[in-house]
Formats: sequence, C-alpha cells, structure tokens
Amino acid sequence: MNCSQNGGWRAIVISSFGGKRRSPDYASRHPELTIVGGDRKMSKAILSATITLAVGTLFIAGCATKNYVKQSITPVDQKIDQVDKSSQSRDSSQVADLNKTNQAVDEDEKKLSSTTEIANTADNTSKGAMAKSNQNTKDINDLRSVIANIDDYKPANQTVVHFGIAKDTLTKDEKAKLDDVATQIGSQARYFITVEGFTDQTGDAAFNDRLSRARADQVISYLVGSHDVPVYRIHMVGLGDQKLIDDGKGKKAREASRRVEITVYTAKPLTAAAGN
Repeated sequence: MNCSQNGGWRAIVISSFGGKRRSPDYASRHPELTIVGGDRKMSKAILSATITLAVGTLFIAGCATKNYVKQSITPVDQKIDQVDKSSQSRDSSQVADLNKTNQAVDEDEKKLSSTTEIANTADNTSKGAMAKSNQNTKDINDLRSVIANIDDYKPANQTVVHFGIAKDTLTKDEKAKLDDVATQIGSQARYFITVEGFTDQTGDAAFNDRLSRARADQVISYLVGSHDVPVYRIHMVGLGDQKLIDDGKGKKAREASRRVEITVYTAKPLTAAAGN
C-alpha cells in the first residue's frame, strides 16, 4: 500500500464490513440467519476494522517517520559536504603556504651560499693584495738600496741581441743569449740591468725611435716573463738611430746597429762593504 494514496486506509475499513451489500428486506426473508449469526458476524467485522485501522495507523506513522528521518539527515549531509569542501580548501591553502615557505628557504640558502662565496673571494683577494703589498714594499726597499748606493754598482756583463730590418721579434738564437743573462744574475743579491734599444739610419727619426723602444720592450718582456726578473731592477731606453756602429756605413754596420744592449751592474753585498 502506498502512503501517498489519499483515503487508502478508509477504503480498507469500509471494505471490511461485509464486502457485498444486502437489501433491506434480506433479514425479513431470512430471519433465522439474522437471529442466529448476527452477533458473531458483527464481532468479526468490528475486529477486522480495528486491525485494519491499526495497520493503517502504523503505516502512516512509518511514512511520517521515514520523511522525518530524511528531512533530518539531509541537512547533516549538506553540512558534511560543506565541512569537507572547507577542509579541502584549507588543506590546499596550507600546502600552498608550505610550498612558498620551502621556496623562500631555498632562496635564502642560495643567497647565503652566494654571500659565503663573495666573502671567501674577498678574503682571498685581501690576502693576495696583502702579499702583493708586502712584495711591493720589499721591491721598493731594494730599489731604494740601489739608488742610495748607485756608486757601488759596476758593469759586470754586457750582452747584445740583434734584429731584422724594421722588426722587433726575437729569434731563437737571441733568446738563448737572454737565457745566459738570466743565469748570470740568478746568484746576485745586488744588481740592476739597463736595456738600450737602437736602429740603423734607415727610415725617419720618429719611426726609428718607436722601433728602438719596441725592441727594448721585447727584451724586457722575455726576461720578466720567462725568467721572473723583477721589473723594477730593469731600466730601459730607446735611442733610435743614435750611436750607430761605424756610422752605419755598409751592410754589416747597419746589421750591427739594429740591436739592443743589455748591461748587468752588480755591487758587493752590504755586509761585506761594511766590513771594508
């Protein structure tokens, strides 16, 4: 039976009172049936109606209870959905915040590493600058010693290297001569070197001046770069076509004039000089 059918239980009660109707003169025509079984039939009808009414009441109550439960559960389900969505949103927000925090930590670590690297570089640079400063101080003191005692220095050795026409390139043989110069000064405590560049008379004076200095620079670069000769101990000058060999007359004179003269000056150690 469907709870939504109106008057359902009424139909049950009415149909329980005898089913088919009888005519009013049925009792007058059958008095023996009315007198003998009337009370019994009436009792059965009332009992049937009572049972039917009770069943209908229970059915209606069941339908009402079901609707009540449904109405009560629906808001709870909606509240659970809202709580679940809120929890998911909060979790997503927390995950996003955690990712941002991790990213910030990574950036801080990178900055710290960069700062540490910069600090280490600065420290190494400072140490290098201090070492360079100490070396420069020593070099200056040595140079002051040379200048203060210039009269103590005497020429100890002179070497001449030659160049091609209008060239400032050292050949293999000329480099070997400079190697010998470096070997000679290796054991000297007090010395300095003069480097004088020359040309022949070919070409104009301005060109010859530049060329003579370029030749002298090549000699200095080789001594300093290949043999670590302190540059402050070297004195250089370019004299162009001055001081020609045999006045530059003839091919051999011109070849001899295209040259650089390297002179090593030495002095006795200061302790030995003091003992004298």
